[in-house]
Amino acid sequence: MLNRKATFFYLPVLLIVLLVSGSALAAEKVTLELWTFVSDHQDFYELMAEEFNKEYPEYEITLKATTIPVDQMHDNLLISLIAGVGAPDIVDINIQYSGMYFKQNPEYFVDLTEVVKPYEDVMNSARMTVYTDAEGHVLGFPTHLGTGLMYYNKPAFEAAGINIDDIKLYDDWVAVGRKVTKPEKNIWMTATENKLARQFLLWTMQKGGYMIDPEGNVTVNGPKAVEALQFIYDLVHVDKISAIAPGGLVGDPSFYDMINREHVLCLPYAQWFTSRFKNFMPDLNGKVAIRPLPLWEPGGNTSATMCGTGTAVIAQSPRKDVAIKFLEFAKLSYEGNVRIWTDLGFDPPRMDVYDDPRLMKPDPYFSNESALEAVKSGAERLVAKPVWPISTEVMMKLNRETIYNVLEGKQTPQEALDEVVREFGGK
Repeated sequence: MLNRKATFFYLPVLLIVLLVSGSALAAEKVTLELWTFVSDHQDFYELMAEEFNKEYPEYEITLKATTIPVDQMHDNLLISLIAGVGAPDIVDINIQYSGMYFKQNPEYFVDLTEVVKPYEDVMNSARMTVYTDAEGHVLGFPTHLGTGLMYYNKPAFEAAGINIDDIKLYDDWVAVGRKVTKPEKNIWMTATENKLARQFLLWTMQKGGYMIDPEGNVTVNGPKAVEALQFIYDLVHVDKISAIAPGGLVGDPSFYDMINREHVLCLPYAQWFTSRFKNFMPDLNGKVAIRPLPLWEPGGNTSATMCGTGTAVIAQSPRKDVAIKFLEFAKLSYEGNVRIWTDLGFDPPRMDVYDDPRLMKPDPYFSNESALEAVKSGAERLVAKPVWPISTEVMMKLNRETIYNVLEGKQTPQEALDEVVREFGGK
């Protein structure tokens, strides 16, 4: 039998053990299934699941994340949603499919409008509009801004006596291109894609035009779009400062080799292309400098979004309450957005993190400068691509035929874009 003194000693210890045990027993164990089409996204979500469990000890979530090829994943998702069984709790939706899902079938997803309201002052408002339904309900949270930027081989321009910070307008950019391009040595100012319309849409939106406008009208044959496509044609055939990327894509391995060997000195592309430089162009280490895009005119749009992923919660999920809480933590929280940069390498959609020292550290690969300084400037007047159910088909037409036909001289920009509108002239 314990004496009275021993009882007083053991009682607090017993209470502590009971409290700790009770907390452990109170933790709600939840398994969440998540589908994505990018393995780096999966790594990020798995990391954030670990952090979530530390931040919210009342939950113990196990994240069952799977990476599936992009087309297959979206096909599987549609089948499971229609069947009412087999869908995950959380899913990444590629921007190519956002219109079909968020605008055409919003009932399949949880309305996240109220969840995002406390963050409206800090999230980039242009980017948030991409993942809303036709009534303005937020159905997905962005993974990044996808800001269009300019990548320069800084030493190559310095050798030509050019300060890249003096390039303010596209007229300046083209004039510089004429000075540094040497076709006889296969050295080009820039490179153009003829199998993907991303650069075309970037420049169209920066000019103030749209493929499909915010009201859902197919306006890809409007004056701004025609001007942008004519600009691309002129870079190749008139100013002769652009090569066509090998394979028609700047994501082709042969293009990585071309730019790595300094045969292309400058590239307008999305922020997420920083990872391509680091992974596939080792010889450019320390040479690449990132700057905001030039402007079409003083005071014009500073950039436009390129690509994107909206992450949504499936309405039929029996675990949607926990899924919402996890997604809010991963995509909207301050620390989540810091991790989007430090661990995923994407430009965060939450703008108040851009002055955080963890994001503004100099990057030795990118001329020992902060890679996000240019993003911050580019996001000042950022235009986001509106998406509608018809967006996927229009984009496929542009990728498959339009850009190629114009660059091959088979159609003028106006003729090619008029053809797109004749085929898809509706919402």
